[in-house]
Amino acid sequence: MSRTLLVVFTVLMVAGFGFTQDAGDDVHLFQGFMRDATITTAPYGEAGLDYSSYEYVSTMGIGVQGGMAVMPELEVNAALSFLNWSPDEGDGESGISDILVSGRYLVVPGPTKIAAGGFVTLPVGDEKIGQGNLNFGAFGAVRHALEGGMIIVGTLGLDFMETTKYEGGGLIYENGIPVGVKEPEEKTEYENAFVIGGGVIYPQSDKLNIIGELHLKTEYDYMMLSGGVDYKLQGSGRVRGALGIGLDDGAPDFRLMISYLMGF
Repeated sequence: MSRTLLVVFTVLMVAGFGFTQDAGDDVHLFQGFMRDATITTAPYGEAGLDYSSYEYVSTMGIGVQGGMAVMPELEVNAALSFLNWSPDEGDGESGISDILVSGRYLVVPGPTKIAAGGFVTLPVGDEKIGQGNLNFGAFGAVRHALEGGMIIVGTLGLDFMETTKYEGGGLIYENGIPVGVKEPEEKTEYENAFVIGGGVIYPQSDKLNIIGELHLKTEYDYMMLSGGVDYKLQGSGRVRGALGIGLDDGAPDFRLMISYLMGF
């Protein structure tokens, strides 16, 4: 099935050479929302739902994210969610996520746009749902518009993720008799992972754009293929939705993203 999806993804890319509509920078990615090579001309915000299903657990997030330009070449972004973690057996947990803050600078304005940026997570989230971590990283992103109207996107980054390990715990012995318990020592380490992504924006019409993306993270055996639509309403609003299928063990088996995006 993974090979079939990759073939469909490739065909979609090739098919775009024959179309003449144009997709603008106001069409945002799904997986690469904050790893893109566009700089907004007006502030925007998105509210939505993100559901993921794994083998033994499912997660759901209801959150907001958005961005604004502080300079013609510099955009800043932020995201915050309320997360729910539900295992197949046992009780679930809910709480606030860490705040994700990122920024990107447009190094090359075009015709092939190239941007460089970075991100950091502010550790304000609930630890019971795996939050409360100071993660950071850097990335580069590119957008190239083909003559037929299709836009090809790509990103390459390096993430540093905070992890907590416990070492040295166990029983304390005297003369072969346990006399106490030594608490394990909490130790914070950072794991790094390369993030590689690519995709296309397929302009079906002036209002409807089809977005295909493939992202992988080397350290976590994560690979996900997603396909979505971005439909422009009257005014500055957009209705967006995407489905994702995990192609490796570290990715969710299924992911659903539904949102409403509006410019200000």
